[in-house]
Amino acid sequence: MMKSVLITGAERNSGYGMARKFLSEGWSVVITSRNEERVQKVAADLEAEFKIPCYGFGYSPLDAITDTDILFDKIDKAGIELDSLVCVAADLGRWMDPLTVDGQAWANVLHTNVVGYFMPARAAVRQMIRTGKAKGATIVFTGSVNYINALPERSAYVASKGAIASMTKALALDFAQYGVRVNCIAAGAILTDRYDGLDQEEFERRRSAIPLHEFSSKETMGEHAYFLASSASFPMTGSVVIVDGGSTSIMPGAF
Repeated sequence: MMKSVLITGAERNSGYGMARKFLSEGWSVVITSRNEERVQKVAADLEAEFKIPCYGFGYSPLDAITDTDILFDKIDKAGIELDSLVCVAADLGRWMDPLTVDGQAWANVLHTNVVGYFMPARAAVRQMIRTGKAKGATIVFTGSVNYINALPERSAYVASKGAIASMTKALALDFAQYGVRVNCIAAGAILTDRYDGLDQEEFERRRSAIPLHEFSSKETMGEHAYFLASSASFPMTGSVVIVDGGSTSIMPGAF
């Protein structure tokens, strides 16, 4: 029987790479984006390429308290029974001077990155229990190494990634009784479209700061997400897996 996964924020970048990996492994895939028209087009293209069902639905993690029920109503009406959830959609919360940042803008990062993960996780497990798929099901959160090390003017983002790491462990305990495993990818630098505007010198500076001298890519993120979502990662649960090319292994001042 074909397995199904919901991947939030998968219209491009890491989420898109994850969607391609799951499709290549024979899973049906639901992808979301804040832009429903665009994600439906991406889903249609992926379905045509892989010849496997792929659905595109609109979902705003900032509005997760209301949008999650709408999203899962669409999933249920499409007859999709989830085996896994992968949360990727995020607010990067860049350039937020703590002395001048608008309070609502700061709070929106937390709401998008934390509540925007919790609400679909809860909804997914509720559906998994209802459909009898909970035992062996999985949830994968996309976190960041910035739950360990901070970045300037990104306090909301850093706080949200710390919350995701902690929530991974808390929900792993809460959902263990149903047989659902919860794990997190703590990603380092990922080569996404936000690097497109960098000049070559700055690009090489950032790349050379990574001990392996390589960024993660959407393809490698797909591999990591699939591993944690699949039975190959059993019995891992509550784990925060660092994927950063060695960046968090550097002692400040040693390089």
